[in-house]
Amino acid sequence: MFDIAKSHDAVVAVLASDATVADGMAQLIDFCADQESWQGWSALRKLDFAADEKRLKRWLQGVLTKEPPQKSINAFWFGLFNPIVKDKATCGMYMAGSKNFDAADETFDWACDPDYFPNGRYAKSQVLDEIYRKVDKAKRSVSEYGEYVLCLGFGGLIIKTLADRIGPETWLGNSKARAVAIGFDSGDGIFLGSITKTGWHPNAA
Repeated sequence: MFDIAKSHDAVVAVLASDATVADGMAQLIDFCADQESWQGWSALRKLDFAADEKRLKRWLQGVLTKEPPQKSINAFWFGLFNPIVKDKATCGMYMAGSKNFDAADETFDWACDPDYFPNGRYAKSQVLDEIYRKVDKAKRSVSEYGEYVLCLGFGGLIIKTLADRIGPETWLGNSKARAVAIGFDSGDGIFLGSITKTGWHPNAA
């Protein structure tokens, strides 16, 4: 049976660590395999996380450069959702921003009704798509662990990595600081950290 609280804690722990994208995903796949036996976990270990990271870096830099958020934006939200692409469901990710931010708000209501909604907000992640499509074919408990833990985990690992690698001037413009969070539009979120003029400051959960 899928344990959402345990899964959320596992993702938060990895995102609060210094794990790279590849190492963090290995830890999260190990977690999933410990919860549910499924031969497909091994195939997910072979996904090209590095190539997707490069693609997503180009996407994010492009959005922030071509459609910079207004100075009043205080936080970025990276939302995970399930669009229908070519008549099949998948996992997608988009970027938005809000003037409102409350680090203590565990409901992430501040991310609703965004004030920054760029035209290029939708990421094209091959890894998120492959994870979703592979686990979706498995039994329900496997698919629940796979989508929740691995999609949320990969998205979080990628964004926190890019928050560190893309310079603060690109993220901030004329602003002094901006928070960064990720989560499912229909569920849980995780506060990843903040970007200031001095760089990336991850949240130590």
